[in-house]
Amino acid sequence: MKKILFVLLTLYTSLWADENQLLFYGNCIACHGEVRKPSAPRLSEVKGYYMMQYPKKEDFVSNMAKWVFQPNAKTAQLPDAVKKYKLMPYLSIDLETLTQIATYIYENDDFGVANGLSF
Repeated sequence: MKKILFVLLTLYTSLWADENQLLFYGNCIACHGEVRKPSAPRLSEVKGYYMMQYPKKEDFVSNMAKWVFQPNAKTAQLPDAVKKYKLMPYLSIDLETLTQIATYIYENDDFGVANGLSF
């Protein structure tokens, strides 16, 4: 019984730790991928710009999540990308989830390949 509880606890912990990554790959990489020709600016480009403007994690995450929650050409951080790709569509993803995704982006750089799989 203890072994089963340990396995379940380990599985739960590992799934919880990867939640932000799953949210990111499930919602962002199709358009913002690094490997294929993207239909939106590459995440490395977006992250680089946001890091210059908002080097503190709290500011980075807050500003990115809020803008993605309500995209607006007038407040876009990358106006040239809006001209090139058009404005990001409204995604109907709640702000809390977008905050988790923005946190993942701030903390990671693996935007083109996850666990050896190309996107």
